[in-house]
Amino acid sequence: MAEKRLLLDPSATAETEEPEVHVTRRAAGVLHAIQQRSLPVSRKSVVGLLVSFTFCYFLIGRTGWVNVLDLDVLRSDNYVAVQHQSTVMDGFLVYSNSCRIMEVDPYKSEVMRHFKRIKYKSCQKLPPLTHVKFEARSQKYLLSIDAAALSRYPAGKQLHCCYMAVQRVDEMKVKYTKCQTFKGSTPLPDSAEGIIVKCDSGGHQIYINGHATVPVKEAVQQRLQVASEADAKGYPRPPSVLMLGIDSISRVNLIRAMPKTAQYLYDNGWFELAGYNKVDDNTFPNIMAVVTGYNLPNAMHACSPFVVGGLDKCDYIWKQYQQRGYVTAYAEDAVKINTFNYLKKGFKNPPADYYLRPYLSAAETQLDHTTVNGLVHCLGYLTAAEHVYDYGLEFTRRFINETYFGFFWTNTHSHSDISQTSSMDSYMEEYLRKLVRQGTMENTVVVFFSDHGMRFGPTRATWSGHLEERLPAIFIWLPHHLRSSHPEFVRSLQLNRNRLTTPYDLHLTMKHILSISGRAEMESLGPAPDCPQCQSLLTPVSPLRSCSDVGIADHWCTCWEYDTISSNSKESRMLGNRVVSYLNNYVAEFRNGTFAKLCAPLSLHSIKSAFRAHQNALDPEEVHTYRLIFVTSPNKGQYEATVRHNHTDDSVKVTGSVSRLNVYSGEADCMNDFAAKKYCYCRKKKG
Repeated sequence: MAEKRLLLDPSATAETEEPEVHVTRRAAGVLHAIQQRSLPVSRKSVVGLLVSFTFCYFLIGRTGWVNVLDLDVLRSDNYVAVQHQSTVMDGFLVYSNSCRIMEVDPYKSEVMRHFKRIKYKSCQKLPPLTHVKFEARSQKYLLSIDAAALSRYPAGKQLHCCYMAVQRVDEMKVKYTKCQTFKGSTPLPDSAEGIIVKCDSGGHQIYINGHATVPVKEAVQQRLQVASEADAKGYPRPPSVLMLGIDSISRVNLIRAMPKTAQYLYDNGWFELAGYNKVDDNTFPNIMAVVTGYNLPNAMHACSPFVVGGLDKCDYIWKQYQQRGYVTAYAEDAVKINTFNYLKKGFKNPPADYYLRPYLSAAETQLDHTTVNGLVHCLGYLTAAEHVYDYGLEFTRRFINETYFGFFWTNTHSHSDISQTSSMDSYMEEYLRKLVRQGTMENTVVVFFSDHGMRFGPTRATWSGHLEERLPAIFIWLPHHLRSSHPEFVRSLQLNRNRLTTPYDLHLTMKHILSISGRAEMESLGPAPDCPQCQSLLTPVSPLRSCSDVGIADHWCTCWEYDTISSNSKESRMLGNRVVSYLNNYVAEFRNGTFAKLCAPLSLHSIKSAFRAHQNALDPEEVHTYRLIFVTSPNKGQYEATVRHNHTDDSVKVTGSVSRLNVYSGEADCMNDFAAKKYCYCRKKKG
């Protein structure tokens, strides 16, 4: 998410389970056999095994399993095998003269020592006392008390229940209707898109919960009807689009933390894009590239998030679908750090026909809730993420025979560390199966994706962490009838699996899908404004693509191959000092110097590591590219920068932005702009 790490609690811990040990695909045969046994292994046996392996290592040489052979890791029982083939050649996800993206081992000890599988826990011991269901005959939602559940609640002879509808005032405020008493069941008004239900008995509240709904809206129904009547007769209904996003989950961490989900995707005909490279630092610019085709500077200019109504000005992809007869929805959990709201003004008007933010704002205020790693976790009877997923399931069910575009994004179980999302693995696998069972996948293009990998924490400064941050997970589902009618789409997605792709390409893919609806021409939908050479993923992208071709700055590019150089060399120190000077100038000049006096200047404390990239064929011979990980004073900030050094004129250029690798809670509260916050160390700090 957009610079949200200040909310994290670095001391938070999570309870772990002890799952059955499974084998990684890199495991040696003898290790495979031992790990599959269900018998307990004593400490002495483990030590004996390690001694044997060490002997074999020196006797026969280094083997693949040495990368993951670590005592703590071996004892953590965290390996779950995922069988897949995602490489174009051994060790590379993308391999060409223009781009070589290395495969990352999900089970490397430098990462696995920080990873522990988390057990899923229900938010409440009792089942919910109420539920809502859309009645096809009345076209209304019916709110009902569950008689079976009631027997488990401490209710006396008198049970009093009422509901109040949630109404949006603006992005930050909601209001409630008077609490309407009901008995047994009651139909809900179409104006109620979310409700809070309360029940008391004997003068004591025994129940409170919330329900989000997708009620009938006359304007939406008319739009759907007009578009349907205008569709060409005899042709299939245009495909719908469902975008399911999980914040901060790399392709590799999907495999590591959500192996059941990953295996389901690999085994059931989803198309992976293993070379999908992010284009900027955090969630906001990467999502804006997907939904508008703009890079960060141009997005800020076209639809500034810092003025009321600014974000409403952009032509989001869901608006283009809405204008052509689709019903739209947008939902995101953790309202305080939403993509379009954290340190931003949000939307003046709801961005889609159905918008979950007002309901979740009410739920976070009214319902019992817990937090994990500083983010809302349980929210009433469900996790915050489950509220979003259930809303997506209901939205697609309600409009299963219509055309829709739904965007559903979750942050709470994935943003804060590499382990927490493992608790949702079984849930997410079953969720995808539910979509299949209810028929959603029969006429819906589904994108299961992320914005980037983990941007901070103990694994981020590793080489694995560097690549993971830049290579988010993405899988695409095409309905079978679309595969049959457009076999070229299948062939293109297969080819593009191991080619460099970007969020801009995904933006154009959404436009391509809209164009095949017969309701729009591709030319009328426009290009991706900030990537003229990008294209739909339903057509083959060039195998010779480089990062510069597709709007990816050197700092975010994973195509480079690097060699380690001395971090204590004169050149490394010079580059480090130049970067720190760049950061100080950036803060001093930011917003015309508005924040300059608030932030203390930084100085270079140390360089932790330094790397030099292999020369790119397109680069001048005198220009070299370097990557530095360094620490600054007085904030003890850990940063990563990619710079180009011209050895002829001694000029140094910082590419992309400079990444902040560690948590800075409480350090930058005086700065309310997400772009500069990570470089600011407030002269006066709260508390």
